[in-house]
Amino acid sequence: MTMILKMRAILDDGFLVGLVFALFLAGRIVPYLIMVGVVPIVLFWVKSDYNKSSAALTRFLLPTMGYFAFCLLLLYAYPGLRPDQEPPNNPNVELYAVAIALLAVGFLRGQQIRKVSARFQAIVPLSLLAAFAVLSGYMFLGIDGCRVKVAASWPFIPAIIFTTLTFLLLLGWQEKSKSQRYLRLLLIALSIIVVLAYTGSRGIAVGQFAVLVSIVLLRCVRQFRSGLPTLSELSVALTAGLMLSLLVGVSTGCSGFKRWPALLDVINNLDAMEGKESTSEPPVKAALGTVVAENQAISVSTRTASNTAALSSDRSITLRLDMWIASLEAVRQAPLFGHGALSLRPIIENRFGFEHNHNQYLAWLVTGGAVFLAMGLLFVSTPILISNGLAPVDRAVVILSVTGLWGVAMIFDAFLNLDFYLHYFSLLLGFLFALITDTAKIQSSQNEYA
Repeated sequence: MTMILKMRAILDDGFLVGLVFALFLAGRIVPYLIMVGVVPIVLFWVKSDYNKSSAALTRFLLPTMGYFAFCLLLLYAYPGLRPDQEPPNNPNVELYAVAIALLAVGFLRGQQIRKVSARFQAIVPLSLLAAFAVLSGYMFLGIDGCRVKVAASWPFIPAIIFTTLTFLLLLGWQEKSKSQRYLRLLLIALSIIVVLAYTGSRGIAVGQFAVLVSIVLLRCVRQFRSGLPTLSELSVALTAGLMLSLLVGVSTGCSGFKRWPALLDVINNLDAMEGKESTSEPPVKAALGTVVAENQAISVSTRTASNTAALSSDRSITLRLDMWIASLEAVRQAPLFGHGALSLRPIIENRFGFEHNHNQYLAWLVTGGAVFLAMGLLFVSTPILISNGLAPVDRAVVILSVTGLWGVAMIFDAFLNLDFYLHYFSLLLGFLFALITDTAKIQSSQNEYA
């Protein structure tokens, strides 16, 4: 019996480690997750501490399964392609089937892990330090050039996972010892290095900054003051992260800050264009050009491309602007139900070569209209619904860490249209349900004892 308990504890901790190491292994973490995630569900099912609260379960299943049900319905009933058009790789049935399976794995494994909140707070910080060491090795050895991704497809993967888990570790801040608080402040500084210096992820950096600003603002509310880092602590972590990012840039010659002036150029150029005398068209519209629709495919005119190029020399920015313009025109044509689940192929992919339009909200609007946008917002807001019952400050931490961070980052990338991001987000939501449930139980027992 002792050996079984030890094996279960090892598998439990291994699952938590897998949540972290996915940030640099991405899809290659799947065999490991099967071993530490799926196998224990079968072996220890009878020993699972499954939560039977129907109200809590409804708040979890309503946004998650409702979203996937709508996605599959849209895929089959309203694909949005002509019979002679080849369907794109994503979205497809496999994309959603795997996401639903991972949602179930995260939910069931989270229920099985004994004292999951305590184990999360003990295992994840050390795992993040190990992950940072791996990312640092790749950065300073120049293996991935100036944007570290290790085995992941994109550098955004380590950036968003590292930052999400770091912010989630602020749960229960009030009860943490001084050393535990210092470790979490260190991780905030390291997350800034990962986002700015190691991966150069501008969209995620905006989300990270939004979360930090929100924490500062919450500190102004009396009931949140004791449950969050102080302004001086956050200032030290932020300053340390920025200074170390600069040092990394100097020592490697790969400063992620070089990507930011391009954003300022866009703002300055737009202001300059708005200041010019008005023409027959509104200034911004004249600058960005016109968008025309032909045979269900939205094509951007040469004038559009030339004018967006005038806004910035950064190809990544101008491509996004062109895709957003095309998407907005498509939304104008079919605002309520969109153009169909696979319509990004003729509207975006055939024109720009990308399988999504780099804005999750526009992707929902283009493919499923306002109805799909509402379902998507509900899905991303799952942490808001399932965190009911937590102390207000911890509920705010959960919401900011997941809905806030991912919600802002998805302005710049359609993460939930891509395999790994949707799959990890689903796994995280399932696990988050168990983490929140266990944390709420602890808080309830503490209140009763008090």
